[in-house]
Amino acid sequence: MPGSKDVERTFAAGPGRVIGATTVLFHEGDRADALYEVVSGVFRATKVFQDGRRQVVAFAYPGDVIGFGHGDAYRFDCDALTPARVQVTARGEIGRVMRSRPELGEKLLAMAAGEVASMHELSVLLCRKSAVERIAGFLLSLAGRTGKLGNEQRVSLPMCRADIADHLGLTIETVSRNLTKLKVRNIIDLPDRGSFILRDLDRLSALAECESVVH
Repeated sequence: MPGSKDVERTFAAGPGRVIGATTVLFHEGDRADALYEVVSGVFRATKVFQDGRRQVVAFAYPGDVIGFGHGDAYRFDCDALTPARVQVTARGEIGRVMRSRPELGEKLLAMAAGEVASMHELSVLLCRKSAVERIAGFLLSLAGRTGKLGNEQRVSLPMCRADIADHLGLTIETVSRNLTKLKVRNIIDLPDRGSFILRDLDRLSALAECESVVH
């Protein structure tokens, strides 16, 4: 985790900071002295509990801001799943940056509202939905975030099966089994472990809401 002076130098450099795949952006408990706006690549936010269990809190894509609303210390670990680039804003520079980039302030306000909605949706997902419904909703979300929400679109899947399992509150075996189930039903295809192809968007959308719709 860079110190505040390093962050300020990175911010002043302009185009952003290049992050290698698997690089840790920050650890839980580190001083929250910067915001990271994702320019390219995908990041993973994780929380490890005292008993060793892990929760994947979220995945950050281009346009997302990481580190917002954490208080004095970051509340989870964050690392890069792919090669990435981030625009770093030191906490002490946020006011100045927002004056020169009012769209950043609007984005932060939208994020605050979005996080509340996301937590509500995740609560419903974990408490009420079946495993295949959770996975369908997750795939649908990824397709939407990458702008490939249509039939025959190939969508990158940069996270591993364990990441998906720890995000959705499932086991790795359950994730793999239900991905195969979606493939057998010709709703998706799995050409490799790093992507999926949408075969039937309507059925995937219906399945994300209610498993019984798909036969």
